[in-house]
Amino acid sequence: MGKENMFFHYYEDSDSMAIVDNICLYTKLTREEVWESFGVFFVGWIMDQGWDGLLRTLSPDLKGFVNNLDSLHYFIDHVVYKASLKGPSFRCEVNKDDSITLHYFSERSGLYPIVKGIIKEIGKKLYKLDVSITVLGRTQRSVQVGQKERLEEHVIFLIRSNSVASLDSRASSALSNHGLIDVEEIMNLWTMRISQKDFCALQPYHFVMDRDCRLVQIGNELLRFYPPETIQLGMPILKLVEIQRPQIPLDYDNILNFINAVFVLQIRPQRGNESDISHSRSQTDSRSADYDYFRYGTVIKLKGQMMLLSNGEHMIYLGSPYVTTIPELLTNSLRLSSFPLHDATRDLILLNQQRLNDVDDNIQLEANNERLEDMAAEIELEKKRNETLLKEVLPVSVADQLLQGASVDAREYPLATVMFVDCPRFQSIVPLCQPRQLVSLLNDLFTKFDRLVSMHGVYKVETVGDSYMTCGGLPDENRIHCEQVCHLALGMLWEARQTQDPVEKKSLSVRCGVHSGAVVAGVIGVKMPRYCLFGDTVNTAARMESHSLVGRVHCSSAAKKCAEDSGRFEFFFRGSIPIKGKGRMETYFLAKSLKKSVWELIGRARDPNVQSIDGYDELMEGIDDDLQVVLDDTKTSRSCTLL
Repeated sequence: MGKENMFFHYYEDSDSMAIVDNICLYTKLTREEVWESFGVFFVGWIMDQGWDGLLRTLSPDLKGFVNNLDSLHYFIDHVVYKASLKGPSFRCEVNKDDSITLHYFSERSGLYPIVKGIIKEIGKKLYKLDVSITVLGRTQRSVQVGQKERLEEHVIFLIRSNSVASLDSRASSALSNHGLIDVEEIMNLWTMRISQKDFCALQPYHFVMDRDCRLVQIGNELLRFYPPETIQLGMPILKLVEIQRPQIPLDYDNILNFINAVFVLQIRPQRGNESDISHSRSQTDSRSADYDYFRYGTVIKLKGQMMLLSNGEHMIYLGSPYVTTIPELLTNSLRLSSFPLHDATRDLILLNQQRLNDVDDNIQLEANNERLEDMAAEIELEKKRNETLLKEVLPVSVADQLLQGASVDAREYPLATVMFVDCPRFQSIVPLCQPRQLVSLLNDLFTKFDRLVSMHGVYKVETVGDSYMTCGGLPDENRIHCEQVCHLALGMLWEARQTQDPVEKKSLSVRCGVHSGAVVAGVIGVKMPRYCLFGDTVNTAARMESHSLVGRVHCSSAAKKCAEDSGRFEFFFRGSIPIKGKGRMETYFLAKSLKKSVWELIGRARDPNVQSIDGYDELMEGIDDDLQVVLDDTKTSRSCTLL
């Protein structure tokens, strides 16, 4: 669902809730407990990320921190990361007993326990306070914001300090009163010298309203966004601006409740008389042609604060255009000169431009890292596939050596067992079948053989045409290699009979040749390495196969002796027969294993209602009992012989 350390990635609330539900399932905690624990963790995490300096300088006490929580949350979401998150709003009230009542507003229901965890951990880490937080109330209400209506959750927290220290570092009444007396005495010594014109120049984007939210005063730069004929003292402020944040109706009492919040207002666009506008602009020809001095119809946002004046009957809004980047500045027909020199927005725009470049670089870096991780995972998967494939074509021990970069030298094995298997009827079937049928036939047969090879622990060397070559006792030597090969041969006779040819729909019959002796084995090739066997043993095993009868396992006397050293088998002496290139040899036919039944050899269950106990009667059914010598002119299929 997500990836580790993706700092700039945002997840849906449904995903977050699903994670919390799973945590609750395994930890037996409630949702509220999990979210509160997350709040505690989050404080430690953001401090580890380098934000501890900002948090420590926010306020000298917890009361000030809570008072500025709303503005801090807004700054991080909308200025630092430009996130379109549905962030909460906070309103703080200080009670007479030094406790704090915190109002939490959010359209994302159920996340309020995070606030409890954050406040507790902030009190502990920054202010050395043991803080207790109680939920006094939790309600939901429908709020009309502009043309939209939304459901808002309102939670009231009571914050108390269990420590001796106060939540407010300025709570000492003596010190506080002393400070107030000094300030009042000094203020009485001088007269206010600033004029209305000076104040409007100092705060060019301010306005003052009365209790009825009607215009009393407006700054000169803010005035340029409205046609002159539309501005009248006493007009409703609602005609000039609308509140974007906090999401409350533009009402005096509502604003008073959120007096500590950051207020983002949006100018309502208005068009005046076109002739008046043209006349006004004709008087500003000396200004740059691309600079819209009169910004009628321009929609911008203002960011600032509301302040209750000392008379208690008026409220002033102090703010400036809410732009944080140079492109936003140009889009809103503004320039840096539109801001007073004392306005920190000028510096913020310049610094934020560089920061945005850094954020873009970080986002790109995270995206690149994610792609690299995906590529690394794909490479690892491909590597495992290659390793698996290599272990299919080479013995596992040999493949492991090659994968480790070691060289595999050719080696002589004093005793190993080699077996060839082929289908004598295959050459007569070929002219009668379609190529697709032949491939399907061999694939079906060899897939069954491969299963048996793996089951009996021998190694498949290769296949050529219809010939199938295996060996036992290498590359890992063992004393039962011939027993394993003989068991495999009997199993192959059975599995071949379960396969039908596509022409006559008859069961296939194969013949096997087995010989034991010395071989030399090694890896041949680099691009397509093969594990090959060399020596007279390979040639003799091929001759045993080519001189065998259909449905029989033809063994040399050396193979018989080797098999009986570890296993118990029943052999029939075939006699001394002429073997091409070898002269006369005493050979044997393998009849059965006295250790294992056919069902054990093929790894399948026996049907007790139909099949015999050991299965050898069924295996030999229909096989010619005449053990005559195969004549030299007998037609044989091509065998795999490596000399």
